This record gives sequence, C-alpha cells and structure tokens, in this order.
Amino acid sequence: MWTNFHVRVPGKWVLAGEHAVLRGATAVALPHPEFSLELTFQPQVWSQPWATEEEFLKVAPDSASPLINEFLEGLKSEAAQKGSTFPAPRGSLLLESSIPVGAGLGSSAALCVAFTRWVAGPLGLEEADLFEFARRLEDRFHGRSSGMDVAATSQGRPIVFTMAGGARPLEISKFPRFTFHDTGLRSRTSECVAKVNAFREGQPGPGEKLDQQMSEAAELAASGLLRYPIHAEEGLESLVRAMNLARGCFLGWDLVPPQIQKLEAELLRQGALAVKLTGAGAGGYVVALWKG
Repeated sequence: MWTNFHVRVPGKWVLAGEHAVLRGATAVALPHPEFSLELTFQPQVWSQPWATEEEFLKVAPDSASPLINEFLEGLKSEAAQKGSTFPAPRGSLLLESSIPVGAGLGSSAALCVAFTRWVAGPLGLEEADLFEFARRLEDRFHGRSSGMDVAATSQGRPIVFTMAGGARPLEISKFPRFTFHDTGLRSRTSECVAKVNAFREGQPGPGEKLDQQMSEAAELAASGLLRYPIHAEEGLESLVRAMNLARGCFLGWDLVPPQIQKLEAELLRQGALAVKLTGAGAGGYVVALWKG
C-alpha cells in the first residue's frame, strides 16, 4: 500500500482578506514564487522484528518526526474508532522546506497538503476529500483553519476564496511586480487571530467595520489583478487601493509593530506604490507593489 512517493507544494501569500476570511469575507491568495516544501517517501521493510511503529518510519529532519508521528497516530486512532486498522508506513520520509515558519507564507498548510497527498492512496481518499482532510490537519496549528492557505497551496495558482464558496481560480496572464521583504519578526497565527477576536469583542462596531474594509480590499485586489494585463494603469490603481485598505486593517488590529512600520515607510520612500503585511500579521513578510 505504501509506494515510492514525491510531492512538491508551494508556499502561499495573501494579497488581501486576512482574518476577515474567518467570518465569511472574500480573500485573495497566491502561490509563492520563491518558497516550497517537498516530501519524499521510500518504502522499506526493516529487518528488526522488535522495532516499534515509530521506528519503522525514519523521518528526516529529526525535528519533523514528532509532528509526523502525531499525524499518523491520529489516523491510527480514527481507524480504531471505526473498527478498522491503519497500515503504518515503513520506510524513510524526507521533508525539505524553504518556507520560513511563522512568516505568514503557509508553512503549516504546505506540510498538511503534502502529508495529505502522501497518505491519500493508502487511506483510499477520493480527490474530493483531500481539501477537507488537509484543512482538518491545519486546525492543529491554527485552532480553526479557514482553508484559504490549504486551497492556495493545493491549487498552486491564484485564487479568490470564501469559506462558504471555497476557492475560485483567477486566470491571470500577466502579473504586476510584487516583491517580498522579511521583517525579521515571527509570530503565531493563533495568537494574531486571538488578538483580532479580542478587538472585535471589545469594540464590535469598529471590528465589524474593519472586516468590511478587508473584504472590500479583497474585491479590489481581485479586480486589479484581472484588469492589469489589459489596462495596467487601472489595474495598479485598484491594487494600490486594495493594499492600502488592507494595511489599514492591520494597523487597526494593532498587528504592525514599529519595526515593521519603519520597513514599510522605507519601501514607500524607495518608490513602492503600496505595501502591506501578508499573513496573520505581527511579523513575517511585507509585500510591496511596484510600477513596471
């Protein structure tokens, strides 16, 4: 049941829609052109009959072993609850990722998508089941995953996403010039989500207004990307408005530390048309839009 397997999945970045997507708003997410994760499995029958199930699977790097074994143990438990068994993989599993952790670029989503594709065959998962399977795995990292990161990573192309409607691909023949800039800070998505939720509970009116503003930003972002190949100036105008609105939301949620604000100001001074954090906020990468 376990055969040679290899998969490569991209990281992702979000142009607009962060946080508000959890409450039904639209978001625009894209595969990242620079970062990816690869999973490679080679089956092997170990000669030691006394080896434990964990020892049957050699995971590299060592730091990934606890998480992979946690995922597999979860599958074993689910199978037992259904009165069946889960065939433990035996062999060598290698994870190679260039996606920085805690940077808002989909490191957890990429892992969940790659793991899902690896176990899909042995579990007999249908293609239609893969998204929800990977989304449930990502709940382990975020508490409640919208599915946006999983969808963007799975499809490997730009998407418009809502929790109710899922992912809709954006067919774009020419992209504007975006660059990505590491803030040097890292954050946990779950902590940023909790901060936004606390803001909404304490200030329901402003909280609702920021959600609406972020949703408007996502609609403008999608429109700008679609218009850019045909009417570049109009497309850029929409994208600038979208990114400025989204940046305003991050500021309103208090997710832009002074160090990041300085980086954004420097990029604007250098000629960027617009800047914003991508991901949950409080760290990670700033994306900048440029003319030409």
